[in-house]
Amino acid sequence: MVHLQEMDASTGNGASRRETDLPAVRNAVNDIADFAHNHLTRGGGGVTSSPSEGRTFTVDPNLLAPADAGYAGTPDNNEASENPEPSHSEPNHKTEGNTNGTQQLSVGADAAAAGESTAMGVGAAKKKSKSKKKPKSQRGLTAPTGFEEFYVDAPLTPAEYEVEKDLYDPEIPFSQRIEVAIQRYCARRNMDSIKKDVFDKYLSLGGISAGPKQFSGGLDATTMSDMSAADIALMKATHFVDVDKHGGEKVFEVDFEGCAKAFFSSRVPQLYYLSSVNAVKDVQAKTTIIRNFFNYLLHHDVCPEYKSQIHAARAICDLTDQELPKTMKAQSYFPGDFQTACSEIFGGIFQGTYAKNPDWAPDAESYAGMSPEVAHRTFKIGLAAQASDEITKRYRDQNAAHSLETLKVYTACLEVTDLLRADEGVKRFYGKHPAAKGLSSLGRLKAKSWESPFQPFKDLTPEERLAEGKSTTMEVYEFFVEDYVLDTCFLGMKFETTVHDLSFGLKFFDNISGVFCSFYGSIPNERLVGWRVPEDEPLPPREKSMITSALEEVVGEDEDDVANPAAPRGDDVNGEDIEDTW
Repeated sequence: MVHLQEMDASTGNGASRRETDLPAVRNAVNDIADFAHNHLTRGGGGVTSSPSEGRTFTVDPNLLAPADAGYAGTPDNNEASENPEPSHSEPNHKTEGNTNGTQQLSVGADAAAAGESTAMGVGAAKKKSKSKKKPKSQRGLTAPTGFEEFYVDAPLTPAEYEVEKDLYDPEIPFSQRIEVAIQRYCARRNMDSIKKDVFDKYLSLGGISAGPKQFSGGLDATTMSDMSAADIALMKATHFVDVDKHGGEKVFEVDFEGCAKAFFSSRVPQLYYLSSVNAVKDVQAKTTIIRNFFNYLLHHDVCPEYKSQIHAARAICDLTDQELPKTMKAQSYFPGDFQTACSEIFGGIFQGTYAKNPDWAPDAESYAGMSPEVAHRTFKIGLAAQASDEITKRYRDQNAAHSLETLKVYTACLEVTDLLRADEGVKRFYGKHPAAKGLSSLGRLKAKSWESPFQPFKDLTPEERLAEGKSTTMEVYEFFVEDYVLDTCFLGMKFETTVHDLSFGLKFFDNISGVFCSFYGSIPNERLVGWRVPEDEPLPPREKSMITSALEEVVGEDEDDVANPAAPRGDDVNGEDIEDTW
């Protein structure tokens, strides 16, 4: 609380005349400070400051107007202030060192005790209040983005229909229509940096560049007044088809479905980290953007001649939501326990990688791979559960004769054709056999070979290539894989791995290079991403600067010293080193 006191000229004692709340006194202090600042002079002006701990200053009463009818701050009313009756509710306050009959404002001492900071100086500037952060609703963070789950564009009004009828006239080249459509689509969607990055990378794969169009000049009010809506949208476009793709010789073709397949199956796994834990959420965040763009093209009838392709591309988005998360999980689960055991026993990549209780991880039972004891137990139980009698007999005979060997190791691109999970008999065998304790029941995975677009080109003669095309036989692969691994697989899933053919008729795989969707493919545009047209003539070499010439001279001197190390140097005496003479 802040008190306003009247001081007695003879004794210096004062009695509290009134007590008011802090905001009112603070306003009064500000007014007094402004008044004092305007009349303050060094050594005069009726205002003096007292640098005490409570931050007080005194003001000549002649400068103040009467506060109320019962109190006056002028010398003529001193009689009314003699022997004032003390108030029972307000304690008397005394001040020291002030006997000039002036009024004193004590600011800061009582307020500091109450937790308020009211320290002020004469003429000090008012403290600026901190600007409050705007709520999300005023910053646009909660506004609709256009990518909500059930978001749809509003029906077109007759006026909008007439405008878009001119914008997307089928007689206009497709390259111009798609530029305008992308510009208007981006203006109607609230894209953050992540969504814009995904959208731009998809367009870049399809041959549409993102960035300001060069050499187009500015658009002012005068220029736009003479232009139609289609021309304005075309000039403002930030995504545009390159010049070499505008008509002329038909080297490029429009393929919405092919670009969608290549983007989601090949580019997205390469460009973005997709966690196996949050794979579903990460993948849907990508497909929602591209599916939303396809819906916009269909709703506004941008390219009716490619409507069937857009529908097929939108179906690829739905298929991506189902398959791409599974490929992420399958890649983390592959090759499985039985395949790892075969790799440990028959010289695969997991052989010798087991480390029990290593020094750097003493609490871990296994850092990588599988111990030989567990590998042999897993292999023999799996062989007894799933292998045919012929394979089992060959293994026993060759194992007794110590003639087990790996016949062939090669890289294969495989496509899953069938998934056979463990039947009831196999599950009972794993449940009752004492050696199978802790092991997962084993199923079977069947696959066929397929040609990856990134495989090396086969160097075949025309006759060999013709014979290969006429061949109707296709090798079928069968692997023993645990059920928990088969749960992450699906028909048509493709993967690239290293296959080992064993001498007793069993095949296994261990090194996984990649797991892909059933629609995995590539387009030539992937190889052109970031490609620039080379210059017609190479740039002339730069002229050597003075610093470069000086450095070459120094290096040349050093090379002479290296070429003739026997020549005496500055630190030699008669060809001998100074240190040798000491």
